Amino acid sequence: MDWSKAKNILIVAFIITNIFLAYVLINSRNTNAPLVGDNFINDVRAVLLEKNINIAVDIPKDIPSMPLYKIKYEVYDSQDIISNFLGSKYSKETINDSDFYTNGNENLSIRNDNEIIYENANIVSVYDNLTQTMAENIAKEFIQDKGFLADDYKLSVISNDDDVYFIEFTKFIDGFYFEKSYMRFTISSTGINKFERYWIESAESDDSTTLTIMSAPRALLKLLAMEEAYGKTIEKISICYYLDPSSNTIGGKATPAWRVIFNDGTKIFLEDN
Repeated sequence: MDWSKAKNILIVAFIITNIFLAYVLINSRNTNAPLVGDNFINDVRAVLLEKNINIAVDIPKDIPSMPLYKIKYEVYDSQDIISNFLGSKYSKETINDSDFYTNGNENLSIRNDNEIIYENANIVSVYDNLTQTMAENIAKEFIQDKGFLADDYKLSVISNDDDVYFIEFTKFIDGFYFEKSYMRFTISSTGINKFERYWIESAESDDSTTLTIMSAPRALLKLLAMEEAYGKTIEKISICYYLDPSSNTIGGKATPAWRVIFNDGTKIFLEDN
C-alpha cells in the first residue's frame, strides 16, 4: 500500500469535512439572520470542540460598520538606531546582503529599514525571582530609555515559559489594536534577551469607506481549516485592524478583523475574505 498517497487522501478528506461542517452549520440557519443567535453560537462552540478548540470567553455578538485606515510604518535611520542601541563601539558583518552589528554580547540588525531586531547574549543573572510585573516594567523602562513614545501602545500578550517571559505590546489607536505592529520582548533573569520593533508611524481613518465585519461566530468557523489552532483554548476575541506586512512592508489599508488570542499566547486574525 502506498502510505504516502493514502495519507494525502486522508488530509484532503479531512479538509473537505471541515468545510462541509462549516457550510452545513451556516446554511442550517436563516441566511438573512446575522448569525449571532445563541443557538448558532452554541453550534459553533460544539463544532470547534470537535477539533479540540475550546472557547473560554464569550463570543461577541456585535457586527459594527467600521472605516478603513491608511497606515504607514516607521522607517529608521540605521546610524541613529545603531548608536541608540550599541553606542559608538561596534563591529559590522554582512551576511547574504544583510548587515549585522555587534558590541560585546549585544547584536543588532535592521530589516528593510523598518524592523529592529536586538539581542543580548548575556548569561549572568541580574534579576532574582523575576515576576511578571517585574518583566513588564523592565520592558516599559527599555522602551522609554530608547526614546520611543510611551502613549501609543498597549500590552497585547504576556506568557511565561520556565521563568522566561514573552511580552508583546501592540499599537493602540482609537480603542483598537493595530496588527501587525509590535514591540516584542523575551526577558529572563539575565535581562532582555531579545527585542523586536515593527511599528506604525501614522494611521488615518477613511470615513468615506466603511466595512461591515462578519459576525464573530461565523469568523470562528475559519479555525476549522487551521491546524495550528487545534488543541488550544481561545482566551480573547476582539475586533482589531489588520494589515499583513508580508504583502506591503511600507504601509497600506488596514481593515477590521477578528483577533483571536490562544492560551499559549499565539494570535490568529480572521479576515472577511
